[in-house]
Amino acid sequence: MTFTDRLAVSFTSSRNRVAAIAVLAALTLGGNLIGLLIGAPEGLLPLPALPLSIPIILTSYWYPRRGLLFSACFAAVYAVTVFIISPPDPLFAFTILPRAVFLVLIGGVVALLASRLRTSERQMNEIIEFLPDATFAIDREGKVIAWNRAMEEMTGVSKEAMLGRGDHEYAVPFYGERRPLLADRVLAGEGPLVAEVTSTHLGGGKGAHLRATATALPGERGTVAGAIESIRDVSDQVMMEAALQNTGRKLNTLTGILRIDLSNRLAVLYGHLTVGAMKFDDPAVLTFIDDLKDAANGIRRQIEISRAFREIGTLPPAWMPVQETVMRAAAGIAFDSVSLEAWTARLEVFADPHLGTVFLHLFENALDPATGARRVVVTYHLRPDGCAIVVEDDGVGIPEAEKEGLFLQRPEGYGHGLILAHEILAITGIAIRETGTPGRGARFELLVPSGGYRVV
Repeated sequence: MTFTDRLAVSFTSSRNRVAAIAVLAALTLGGNLIGLLIGAPEGLLPLPALPLSIPIILTSYWYPRRGLLFSACFAAVYAVTVFIISPPDPLFAFTILPRAVFLVLIGGVVALLASRLRTSERQMNEIIEFLPDATFAIDREGKVIAWNRAMEEMTGVSKEAMLGRGDHEYAVPFYGERRPLLADRVLAGEGPLVAEVTSTHLGGGKGAHLRATATALPGERGTVAGAIESIRDVSDQVMMEAALQNTGRKLNTLTGILRIDLSNRLAVLYGHLTVGAMKFDDPAVLTFIDDLKDAANGIRRQIEISRAFREIGTLPPAWMPVQETVMRAAAGIAFDSVSLEAWTARLEVFADPHLGTVFLHLFENALDPATGARRVVVTYHLRPDGCAIVVEDDGVGIPEAEKEGLFLQRPEGYGHGLILAHEILAITGIAIRETGTPGRGARFELLVPSGGYRVV
């Protein structure tokens, strides 16, 4: 702490400051006068001694707008006193006037710097004051130096009652006792810090769920001058999230019950259809039974897809090794005489953990007997806008007329599961499109954005 700062702390009121300036001015001018009367050479030095500049520095620092005027008046009194007391000297102008001018310069420079400091502090206080989040700041001694309007509204404690208070008193409105907050941990060398806590003393005693963030206030040469902490009441958000989670659990339970019930009824239906196929030999009846089996298979497929949809987004995205994911998906399917070639070693993509389901559905569509595919190839190509993972086969391809609604759920054909693949990829911004040529095979491109892939 500087000398002027110590004095500023000692003389907190305006009256005490004025008295201090008056006393110091009288002492310095009086000391200089005594020196002249007893013949000490100090009064005639070409530059002012430190005692003469002290009242000017204090005045300019405490009252920047009056600093220059005070220093000019002080220098004038000093020059006139020396002129009257000193013996006649033809070099007076060269000995006294430079000292007076230098005193004025000191006052002007200090007043300018203090004025800019006040402006900077005022701007900072205004920024803190009008922050939407409740915010307070403490200095290195743990005393409150800022307490904005949002904090007043949250705690019911006014700024005037809190400014200058220390000993963790800023924690009392939140916890009913003095205790360290995040700002104190920042002062201890930690941070920046983020935490969520529950306060039992806010909301009229009902309590509140708070999200707090704290960081250091930088000082000179990389030091920490204090800490600032912002606190937001997220009680409504937490309750809403809890309600949504509860609703989601209930919906998942309900859909699970419905799926089990439908699966059981489908099992009964399959049994009747099997018995019917064995009991009747009329071709028309058998064709009708086959149509019913196809319809039942479609229902079963919808149940499987709804189960997969339920699991989407339940796990956070992660870096997925593509080659391993492709081979794991292929292991669950019978390729029989169809060959699979995967050239995606070292490639990883940031995707939902259900990425394997995407490849699973693409493989199932390629292995449909109607496609006539004998070979499936998985490759990747780096592009200026990202990476394209390509899954292609040598089958009959997809007609142009069907491509527009390719990723819309349909009861048959390529629509099976592709809408699910589209949704899984969309979680991390991966697009999918079909670019194959009808008659030469299907070609699906998974377009991974620039930041969503890496080659290790």
